[in-house]
Amino acid sequence: MFMKHRRLFNALIVTGCILALFSVDLSAEMRKGAISLNPQIGGFVFEGNQNIDNDLTYGLGIGYSFDENWAAEGNFNYVDTESVSPRGEDVEAYLYRLDALYHFMPDSKLVPYVAAGIGAIRVDGGVDDTGTDPLLNYGAGLKYFLTDNMAIRGDVRHLVVDGSSGNEIDNNLIYTFGLTYLFGGEKKMAAAPPPPAPAPQLVVPEVKPAPAPEPMPEPKPEPVAPAPAPEPVTPPPPPPAPEAKVIVLDDIHFDFDKATLTDEAKSLLKQNLQTMKDNPGMKVRIEGHACAHGPEDYNLRLSDRRANAVKEYLVNGGVSADRLSTISYGETRLAMPEVPTPQNKNSNEAKANRRVHFEVLFQ
Repeated sequence: MFMKHRRLFNALIVTGCILALFSVDLSAEMRKGAISLNPQIGGFVFEGNQNIDNDLTYGLGIGYSFDENWAAEGNFNYVDTESVSPRGEDVEAYLYRLDALYHFMPDSKLVPYVAAGIGAIRVDGGVDDTGTDPLLNYGAGLKYFLTDNMAIRGDVRHLVVDGSSGNEIDNNLIYTFGLTYLFGGEKKMAAAPPPPAPAPQLVVPEVKPAPAPEPMPEPKPEPVAPAPAPEPVTPPPPPPAPEAKVIVLDDIHFDFDKATLTDEAKSLLKQNLQTMKDNPGMKVRIEGHACAHGPEDYNLRLSDRRANAVKEYLVNGGVSADRLSTISYGETRLAMPEVPTPQNKNSNEAKANRRVHFEVLFQ
């Protein structure tokens, strides 16, 4: 019986892996409407007065997410053990549970949760306390997402079992480790970036020509000879219009899936920092961008971290924070056209798109 159930458990894990390979284009982490498949292995601890050895447990759970936080799961576990007696008679336990789960931080890779539910346990074999008894359970666990649709999972539950005598409570414990596969569900849409601010216009003050001098009164004619007429006065030419001062700050680039500054980026930022110090009236908008690899909502958050990393560097270098603003565009404004594949994440196009761009707003 033990080998039969172990082969069934291994088959479920292989089936889940195959299904996960065909669902790689779905959305990531906890999501509304997703169905989960949860193969698991762990340990089951019986209370001492039940006279049953603690042993391994195998199980499978199927769940449904009502939203990003709340989900329901149905779980089945099997325990193949023996009684605590000189004869060591075979004992089998079958555990059925229906649980409610609440997930914290559903958008992150590490998702803790709490759970509680009802169910029943059936014990067969060489012990006095056999049959099916109702139970309550509560506990907590963690999920860590390895991909958009697959996570490793750890879970521990306290089982409060209403014993067959009707007037005693058995306290059992089950702890499991396994995998969670997600299928379907609604993908969150990334918020549309705000339209770019209009380019600043340089206002050139109007220069008016100097007024012509008032005409001099004509002299009274002399009795001998009339005075010569005055020569006309030519007004001076207007001064040339001032030339607009153009300032360009160099873009910096990042490694794949990183928001930390490289040595090359820091070298360019030192030059940009000095330019801002030389022009104290200049304000700058820092634009964060990402390449097209990965989900849109993740790339939007990644580009925001890149923009804020650059802002922090400039502020630490002595630029006032009120001269700086940030905006994140994710993968919506690629510098070069890019078709993402697993093999071209370090292509010239992808490297060019993982950047921070500086927009000079006022000089």
